[in-house]
Amino acid sequence: MTEATQHPESHGGHDHHDGPLNADSFTVDFSPVRAISLIVLLIGAIAFGVLGVINLGISHSGMRDFFTTYLVGVIFWASLPFGAIGMMSLAYLTTASWGVVLRRHFQAAQRTIPVLALLCVPLIASVFLSHSATQMEGNISPFWWADGSLNGPAAAINPNGGMKDFALVDGKEVSVAGTAREGMRPEAIEEAHHKMHDYLNPMFFTIRFIGYFLLMGAFAYFYNAWGLKYEDTDEPAYWSKLRGLAGPGLLLWALTMTFFATDWVMSVEPTWASSMFPVVFGMNQFTTVFSVGVLVVYALTSGNPTITAIVKDKFRIDMGSLLFGFTMVWAYATFCQYMLVWAGNLPEEIAYYRKRGDAGWQYLAFFLMACHFLLPFIIFLFREVKTNRKVMQGLALWILLVNALDVLWWIVPSYPHPEGGLYVPMSLAAVLMVGGLWGLAYSWQLRRRPILPANSETQFLASWGHH
Repeated sequence: MTEATQHPESHGGHDHHDGPLNADSFTVDFSPVRAISLIVLLIGAIAFGVLGVINLGISHSGMRDFFTTYLVGVIFWASLPFGAIGMMSLAYLTTASWGVVLRRHFQAAQRTIPVLALLCVPLIASVFLSHSATQMEGNISPFWWADGSLNGPAAAINPNGGMKDFALVDGKEVSVAGTAREGMRPEAIEEAHHKMHDYLNPMFFTIRFIGYFLLMGAFAYFYNAWGLKYEDTDEPAYWSKLRGLAGPGLLLWALTMTFFATDWVMSVEPTWASSMFPVVFGMNQFTTVFSVGVLVVYALTSGNPTITAIVKDKFRIDMGSLLFGFTMVWAYATFCQYMLVWAGNLPEEIAYYRKRGDAGWQYLAFFLMACHFLLPFIIFLFREVKTNRKVMQGLALWILLVNALDVLWWIVPSYPHPEGGLYVPMSLAAVLMVGGLWGLAYSWQLRRRPILPANSETQFLASWGHH
């Protein structure tokens, strides 16, 4: 799928180029990224604030809607810094051409990890606030286990997130209204209580949150420090360090994202769990970070003939094919998740799809099936699509939209909205607002270096096909 790039210790370094490259030739105007981010931030913040205030007046779960829709925006944009760690690891392992073309994008996205951590702080605060406000009965935090009323002598769990159907009294489960209707197994109830007391509690949740960001921040630091030194010196020692870090980095990224997806997405559901969801979550990250990279790099370099000549059709086809592959893996993992839940037919697990198959959410599911899988599958089959910059930019924007809707589908239907509400437009506004904040930090990081490294890797790309 991809053409490996050359490196000094294995391919003779500068043997494959037509002459030295000038870093000034790779300087582009990054101001459009900053301007667009600022506009998106203003639109998103105003819309989110206005819709949130209106929703507080019409919905009993207005405060919870506020934090839940904000969680949608945070989870979607977490794909950029976290996904960039995974993509950078994969790029160094495979020494692929797209890893050079998109490296500045990955490096800049990784350096926004502190910004993402700050954006998560309101959600951490909502967990502690909900835990202490027992009278609110779970109407603050998007996470059901943060409900302070579940920590008294009677704790109730309902897989559908509405009326409490199961109570824990003096260490025993006592059925209340709806038990027979839902048919939850006693062992599932017990497991949910163990999750709440042993794993899903505010303090341990916060400790794990700090651990995730420290670990991913460490990888981002070394990928940037060693990567920039290698680009400046072409020293094989730095390349060896990067290759040595990439293997453990990819494994630790996958493990960390599995726990992160469990804590921040799967735990919004009281009894549902999926071994396939981390794969869905990871592919959503990969397609998001890759789409933003394609969109930014293609848009910023379209007027630079030097860069256009270096990023040949072969490398554009590679990037389009890889995006196509990630989309197919997402579809496969999503289908497997549904198939396993359907085959198991456990009441506490099928509640996840029951909630998303009613109240209008089924139409969003049909949209995702058609536009997250079928449409990209058909379009990416054509070779000409992958070499057309404008079409690829349009596809990248489209994939970002459906990925955002996919995140919304994961999170917002987790509890009922009997009074209606503005939770869908609030979610989209939150995506814009958080995206604008993140984009400002990203644009500031992106402008610190030329869009392509002026070293032996880019020289090989420039000379590719001349022999």
